[in-house]
Amino acid sequence: MIRTRRLGRSVAPKPSSRRWRQKAQRPAQILAAAFEVFAAQGFEAARIDDVAKRAGIAKGTIYLYFRDKEQLFRAVVRSLIPKRLDVLVKTMPAPPETLLRELLAQMYTHVVRNPKVRAIVRLLVAESGRFPRLAEIYHREIIVPGMKAMREVLRRGVAAGEFRESQAIDFPQLVAAPGLLALVWRLLFSERHPLDLDAYRQAHVEFVLRSLQKGRT
Repeated sequence: MIRTRRLGRSVAPKPSSRRWRQKAQRPAQILAAAFEVFAAQGFEAARIDDVAKRAGIAKGTIYLYFRDKEQLFRAVVRSLIPKRLDVLVKTMPAPPETLLRELLAQMYTHVVRNPKVRAIVRLLVAESGRFPRLAEIYHREIIVPGMKAMREVLRRGVAAGEFRESQAIDFPQLVAAPGLLALVWRLLFSERHPLDLDAYRQAHVEFVLRSLQKGRT
């Protein structure tokens, strides 16, 4: 190692800022390449070699960050949503109706309209029968936080007297269901039968609020 002398002592040179930035950006670089490989080839056919080639790095570099292909896939799924919805609910002080509107808006922005989510859902539909852990990863990283957030907002609404008690607290999937239908619709029919997502989302919100709020029919 080359060293320089300062005040009579041997001091190692600091790494260049460029090299430090490259290292800091490496995980994101790997995840971007991995998504492209998974989306194009599917989980079974995807190889770590392909990810490394697309990222322009050595195969061994990937193993410094991810143990195997499944852990890499988990990280890709986790990266699809920029902020967990259950964290959003905890950090956003607002009335229950406002929170519910925001949760549904986040769902449409980061899930329904997200082409990366559609690509991963397409992969799950095709391959989760052979690799059930893939669906479990998506469920744990995307579905569980969303349902937890929705359930918390519904409970707050009931406690505040804004929402009536209903089984939606036990099955928050009922509140999210129109958004999931929109995701599947876009996956299967978007080219020939496109949805007006802005109008659809407004109808979704109105439908949910009418079913939850006291005094509305």
